[in-house]
Parts: sequence; structure tokens; C-alpha cells
Amino acid sequence: MQNELEDILRILNSVLIDRDTVLEFVRNELSFANKSSLVVRNFAKSSGIVIKEDLPILDLDSPNILFSTLLSSRGSFQSTIELRLKIIDEIMKSHEIGNYSNVDDKGVIKAICKERGIKELIHFTKIENVISILDIGLNSKDYNGEIVKRHNINDRDRFDYRTHMISLSISYPNDKMFYKNRINDRSQEWAVLRLSPSILWELDCLFCPANAASSSISSANDNALSGSRALKKMFNKQTGNLRVCDPTDSQAEILVNSHIPTKYIESVVLEKETETILDTSFNINVDSGYFHNREYALKYYFS
Repeated sequence: MQNELEDILRILNSVLIDRDTVLEFVRNELSFANKSSLVVRNFAKSSGIVIKEDLPILDLDSPNILFSTLLSSRGSFQSTIELRLKIIDEIMKSHEIGNYSNVDDKGVIKAICKERGIKELIHFTKIENVISILDIGLNSKDYNGEIVKRHNINDRDRFDYRTHMISLSISYPNDKMFYKNRINDRSQEWAVLRLSPSILWELDCLFCPANAASSSISSANDNALSGSRALKKMFNKQTGNLRVCDPTDSQAEILVNSHIPTKYIESVVLEKETETILDTSFNINVDSGYFHNREYALKYYFS
């Protein structure tokens, strides 16, 4: 595959003459991909590229037509999917677009995480959703609607008005929201997903120093919530027994665009033993420390 990849990249790079041409080529490819198989759609959704709602009309001499011709001689669409995605990813990386853009600032974000010892991001969900999440990854409310995936969602109202994004917390769950959800239905079992902090510099994220549904955050534009400066604001004026890795506000949120691949999920944490998700070989732990008020948990479980 490596030789094929290099051959096609060499030919494509001869016609991808500037950044605008590259961006248009990738955007066209991913817009078509968004109507394809789930694997390809997931790649498109987590690429950091804004996908066109309507399928583009291509000129016969467009780089996209050339790309399809080069791949068609190597097999069917299904058999060349892996090669296709590797080539698109390599082009995005070499031209620093999508999730590969703002390389310097992503480096700053990574350095902040290392300095603060941020080792995990957190997402809580109803336990009945876990098997599906481990199979296809975490999806936004909007994306689940697109693929007709009926997850039992936590927040039906979504007053942050960003239903195309997935909510995560840094280092500990959003305790107030988690408690509210659990108290509303005491019969429901819950799970906490521990995810890699590399999401913060590898995927398209917004950094919210308070609950994303608060008026100051929901009315803010994405630029104001993007980048290393926004991440730093989540740790302003830390007080009490907070660790260096804990945001000041326990309801501070990370919003991730559309899709988080399963490779970022490191483990599942349960409050107690359950038979609900026994049919998985994934890393599952029992630790009630994630199911408390944050202040209490930091004092008695994570001190």
C-alpha cells in the first residue's frame, strides 16, 4: 500500500497547486464521503473540515476526478477505502488543514496539558449506550440523528445550542449535571468514559470555562472559545483543594465537533458491578469515586 500511496500522492500534488485548491479538493472528497459508509463518514466528521451540505458538481479536469480515476484502476470503491482515507489524511497533514491546522497553537495546548498533568477527559452516559459507543465512537446529537442511531441521550434540551458537538469534562465529570441526570431516574445505570487528553490538540474543540448552556457561553462565538487562550481561561483563579489539572468551575466543558473515534476511549468506569455490559472485552473498571460531588471526591478519593 505504501508504494501506491506515494505514487498517487506524487500525481495529485502536481495538480494541487495552492492551499485553496487543496482545501477545495479535500472538502469535495469529504462531502462525498459523508454520504458513504460509516467508517468513511466518521473520518469526515472528525477531520476538522467544514463539509458541504450539498454534493459538489465537479469539473472533468478537477483533482477529485483525477483521484477517483487513479483509485478505480486499483480496485472497487470498497476495496480502496483504506487507501483513499490514508491519502486524504496525508494531504491534510502535509498542507496543515483541518485538524492539522494551527500547528503551533496545538503544540501550546499539548504543552499546557503536560504542565498541568491533564491525563483524562470525561464523558458520562447511560450504560445502555456503552456497547454502541465502543463500537462506533462518540457522536453528537445531530450526527446520531443523521445515521439514525437512537442513543438514549442525557440532555434533550441542549440549551448550549451546539447540538453538533459532544460534551466532555477535564479530569472529573460535570458533577452538577451528572447528579441531576442520575436523580431524575434512579433506576437508570450510568457509566463514565475516560478519554485521552490528546483529543484537545488533535480534534476540533471549544473550551468553555463554565457550563456550555450558560448565557455567556452559548452566546459566545466559536473563535472566542477556541485555542490555547480559551483553554487557559478554564483554570483561572483556582481555589480550595483543586488539583492543577482541575478546571476552576466543576461545570466547565470541552465541546468536540461531531465525532470522537473509539481510539480515544481509554476505559469505562462503573459505580458498581453490573451484568449490563458483560459482552465486551474493553477495559472496564469499578470506581465509585467518579460518581460524587467533585469537592468530596477530591478530598476522599483523589487526594
